[in-house]
Amino acid sequence: MNNKIRVYAFKYFSYTAILLCLFVLQSTPDFLSFGGVKPILVIPACVCIAMVDGEFIGGIFGAVAGVLCDLGSLALFGFNSIVILICCICIGLLVIYLMRLNVVNAVLLTVATLTIRGLLDYFVTYAMWGYENSSLIIFTGIIPCILLTAVFTPPIFFLIKKFKLYLDIKLDV
Repeated sequence: MNNKIRVYAFKYFSYTAILLCLFVLQSTPDFLSFGGVKPILVIPACVCIAMVDGEFIGGIFGAVAGVLCDLGSLALFGFNSIVILICCICIGLLVIYLMRLNVVNAVLLTVATLTIRGLLDYFVTYAMWGYENSSLIIFTGIIPCILLTAVFTPPIFFLIKKFKLYLDIKLDV
């Protein structure tokens, strides 16, 4: 009993440390920046956590990742938290009931989450207010960010999946 509590505490502490490390990497100036576009690394991490651990844990870490995204962006505080929380809950349920746990689905679900987040942010920030040529933001900012983040999704997926398998062996599940 006491061993399980330690393993679970280690698991959630490690997930939090992974999210914080990825946030520091994505927030470092001129690091992983290609053509002025930076990837959002915490979103693939929380999507992969939701895939391997289910909707509840995925939702919690989705909200944490959303808070980290809110700290690093100019969006309304709490916007990313709510959007990523809902997406991670849906992803956890999709993987439990409909989809397989593999890297292709991780990339697709990450792209879907980033697309939903990016388009909602675009609508609330620019389109709703009728700015001229605001559609350029989609083609020069949102789509390149989605593609760049999708490139970094497979290593994050394999890291989190292997970590989960290692802890399952420790728990004798």
